[in-house]
Amino acid sequence: MSVLEVDRLTVALPMVAGLARAVRDVSFRLERGETLGIVGESGCGKSMMALALMGLLPEGADLRGGITLNGCDLRALDEKAMCRVRGNAIAMVFQEPMTSLNPVHTIGKQVIEPLMLHSGLGRDEANAETLSLLERVGLVDPRRFYGAYPHQLSGGQRQRAMIAMALSCHPEVLIADEPTTALDVTIQGQILDLIRDVVSERQMSLILISHDLGVIAETVDRVFVMYGGAVVEQGPTPDVFARLAHPYTQGLFAAVPQVGEGRRRLRTIPGTVPELADLPGGCTFADRCSLAHETCRSQVPDMRSVGENHSAACLRLDAAMASSSFGSRR
Repeated sequence: MSVLEVDRLTVALPMVAGLARAVRDVSFRLERGETLGIVGESGCGKSMMALALMGLLPEGADLRGGITLNGCDLRALDEKAMCRVRGNAIAMVFQEPMTSLNPVHTIGKQVIEPLMLHSGLGRDEANAETLSLLERVGLVDPRRFYGAYPHQLSGGQRQRAMIAMALSCHPEVLIADEPTTALDVTIQGQILDLIRDVVSERQMSLILISHDLGVIAETVDRVFVMYGGAVVEQGPTPDVFARLAHPYTQGLFAAVPQVGEGRRRLRTIPGTVPELADLPGGCTFADRCSLAHETCRSQVPDMRSVGENHSAACLRLDAAMASSSFGSRR
């Protein structure tokens, strides 16, 4: 049995202009120890999907579809029962730790709380485990950090504290939403190495959300490319990176500087991400795609096979792959 099963997950948010379809018919299974990366521009539905899995959607959100964790239907749980699941079975490292950590409580108090709440440890045991966790995530003087407040830590240190909180109860699924945002490149590498190490040693499943294609390439087994709230390409990471199929995926890669290419003007994807409350009737990428035909604007594309376990949602898939200079990357 899969650790996590998501079936046709759909999230709609009430907006002045109408319902914004932030996530549309997303389905996947996550096995124990498997790592999944989710990429796409801001506003494509990545973080909203993560919040749906955690049961933390904004008030008024319309959630449909199935979310099953170890055979338990999370949609059927009330808030009290869901509180026992969060942190215990599924945990999340949020994008910005400064706004996720409580500014009026010390780091130690915030890490010890889930240990006492979910693991039933006494204060002395929980204190010892908290110090061990802080040291494990690279805060080398754990007693000093135990008594520190979030504003007294650097961005990298706060993110390490967030990871310690997420790991405290040995969750089976860890969601990391842009865990290296606003960190310098050296600290980014350290945080990613830390996440990889703890996921491997604890055999956790990982969902990593990132804008950074290099991070995804080095960290996850499988990748989803999202656009307009839906998955437009998915497959094993090496296969997707070697054979970019969807025009949107090709556009994302074209905008990344390549080592050894010298100076060149980076290509950009024309236009902007469509408003989620006013998505076009056909392919959501059609207005930004140079290969689009009229049928693309009226017909919703189904996923088509590109290779084993690799697929993309594009009506002009053959033409897209034939015209791409990235079609045979290795």
